Amino acid sequence: MKYITVLDYEAGRVFQYENLKHLEHGWNQDEADDHETIEWYLTEVCGHRLGNIEWMAHENPQVITN
Repeated sequence: MKYITVLDYEAGRVFQYENLKHLEHGWNQDEADDHETIEWYLTEVCGHRLGNIEWMAHENPQVITN
């Protein structure tokens, strides 16, 4: 998993974040901890509110628009 894509209903936008820049060592790479780490990052660093978003982690950065 290298990308996090966020559908933010409050902002009415889709955001995509890369793994490498935002956390010192990237995501934890331990699936049990990744969920909490990613949600911490999305709320505390990016300012999203968990009640207003859906997110997914994935490897392909392409966003399909049609």
